Amino acid sequence: MWLEVLAALVVVVMSVRFWYTYTSGHCTSTRSMAGKTVIITGATAGIGKETARDLFQRGARVIIACRNLEKGRKVAGELQSEGTARGEVVVRHLDTSDLSSVRKFAKEVLETEKAINVLYKNRVGSNTDSEIIYQTCVASFALR
Repeated sequence: MWLEVLAALVVVVMSVRFWYTYTSGHCTSTRSMAGKTVIITGATAGIGKETARDLFQRGARVIIACRNLEKGRKVAGELQSEGTARGEVVVRHLDTSDLSSVRKFAKEVLETEKAINVLYKNRVGSNTDSEIIYQTCVASFALR
């Protein structure tokens, strides 16, 4: 009897794990993003990078807004070198903790883009960071 209960428990656990693995944690949309402009912050690593990859492969014009232009250009090169490239990728400097950088980025986007269809604000930083920045606002507040 205990063997049957254990076997049933294993089947239930494996079924739940299988269901969770194949229904959670990844986008299954195949909708075309051709002609759409997407701005992604924090796209040089992690979820932001994978989001940029997915939207780029679906034909979007992806603007990687990042603090480190070298990292941004590296990611852009990776995306463009993949064989499934259908979109366009642009790298622009943006440091959300520096308001002059935010203003400069906004001005550049307004001058070069007809419309922004998606803004993906991939949060980076920690809630405990309270360093006062040049423009006298709290850095962690600037990230929210």
